[in-house]
Amino acid sequence: MDTYDDNAYAQKEIAAKLAGLISDLYPDIPKTIMEIGCGTGLLTKNILSVFPDAYYYLNDINDKAGLRIQSLFSGNRHTFISGDARLIDFPDGIDLMISSSTIQWFENLSVFIEKAHRSLSPQAYMFLSTFGENNLKEIREITGTGLKYPSPDCLRRLFSSGFEVLHLSEEEMRVPFNSPAEILSHFRSTGVNANCSGAVRTKSGLKSFCNKYDKMFSNGTEVILTYNPVFLGLKKK
Repeated sequence: MDTYDDNAYAQKEIAAKLAGLISDLYPDIPKTIMEIGCGTGLLTKNILSVFPDAYYYLNDINDKAGLRIQSLFSGNRHTFISGDARLIDFPDGIDLMISSSTIQWFENLSVFIEKAHRSLSPQAYMFLSTFGENNLKEIREITGTGLKYPSPDCLRRLFSSGFEVLHLSEEEMRVPFNSPAEILSHFRSTGVNANCSGAVRTKSGLKSFCNKYDKMFSNGTEVILTYNPVFLGLKKK
């Protein structure tokens, strides 16, 4: 939590772009907003500037997030809900549900979709960012491991049962680093699980990983790490 904001380069940009999408497509002023996986408040800060008078329900699996988020609010304008979003109960009557860089962790996305649909008020909206199949593709190519990300077509099918898909897009963000070791430090500082810990557990493993990364993904002066964000804008049916 203490090192995240200074190192979450891609996540900051993703949160800002998601907030822009919400500002463009949400047609009203919500009374209640629920954020799944609020973390240190990257998305929360952006949305507060758009909807300062809404009541916020903020969820994160890390209890410490509640203390970080508290400083963003004045007065009694929010409730922090600690726990795994797959297991906790959601409040009823939510007008706007948002989440940035979180739902990729859910093994069964359908369970979350059904729970969110029940929680949302009629005519409510949901805006999400997750990651696509090319996310951290360099790590996957070197180590053969990584999270399994659903394709945009798969996401459309999953959400279409209960939502009108207003927006679905993806992009690739190529983030430069000075060295492969700096990329590993970035993972450690942000808590990004690239599933590469097994490959760098020993000195020889670390050396092999860095040599492969330099050889395969260097542009001559820097090494590149790819993030593949996917953005969703949804209206409850």
